[in-house]
Amino acid sequence: MDFLHLLARLATLDTDNTALTQAPRRAALSRLGQAGTAILPALLTSLATPAEAGKKDVRTRLDALKLILKLENLQNVFYSRALGLLPGGPANPTAFFGTTAIKAAIQTMQSHQAQHAALYGQLVTNAGSTLDAMPNYDFTGSRNGAQASVYPDVYTNLDTFLKIAQLLEDASVQTYKGQAAFLQSDNYLLETTVRAHSTEARHAAQIRTMRRQRGATVKSWVSATDTAIVPTGSSLNVVYTTETNISQYVTLNGAVTRVPFDSTLPINVGTPALSASALLAKVAEAFDEPIEAVTAESVLQVFTY
Repeated sequence: MDFLHLLARLATLDTDNTALTQAPRRAALSRLGQAGTAILPALLTSLATPAEAGKKDVRTRLDALKLILKLENLQNVFYSRALGLLPGGPANPTAFFGTTAIKAAIQTMQSHQAQHAALYGQLVTNAGSTLDAMPNYDFTGSRNGAQASVYPDVYTNLDTFLKIAQLLEDASVQTYKGQAAFLQSDNYLLETTVRAHSTEARHAAQIRTMRRQRGATVKSWVSATDTAIVPTGSSLNVVYTTETNISQYVTLNGAVTRVPFDSTLPINVGTPALSASALLAKVAEAFDEPIEAVTAESVLQVFTY
């Protein structure tokens, strides 16, 4: 993927102003949805050779903002129900969370999701677009009984709730990263989105830490050694299928070049030194892979109807 190049671009941003607290700039957003205004190369989830980097996913900046908004609304409702802010959650939220520390952490995350949802909703409307109607949500994954439940005890079993929280946060991190490619022509939108992406990444790490403290085999970042939280054969597996990828790319002088992690391994701090395969596993863990819009939508569809 070309995310290394995106990181290099971020280093040139003027970050004197805090994008998340600025009033959205209506003039700068008014043309987001027009065809051709922001069709950019996608951050590819994998590349067999640099020659494939010419692939494009035709989307506008408005498309990217709307997709992020869907995910933020989904997570906001998920956490709000658990906290008793919306109906459909545990009968006794305090008893459900067990400790004040866990409940406080979820309250913080919910407040962030609510802020992100409000922000991206404002960005969409200031672009001259109307907000899409909110779907119905079913976090068991049964789509209101239309299919077998994936997580039937989501609001009666804290460990199941935290599994779904991890899944949604991991998917959010990947979606933000995938949609950043379509926002990089606008510094304001790019900075806003990368800041929100950072918050989502901290959420994911926190949820994973909470699960590990409760006995789960999981790292604070996505790893092939994590115990699977998605049933075998579930469409939700798309969140993790690319996470063993070691192919990373950077654009140098207009050419897409593969970073040779597999042939020139620059860091080996193990004692004794790690094997090549073990070190490449660390490389795979070092990068969260982006997911494309169609993949993110497939995750949303499991929990909406």
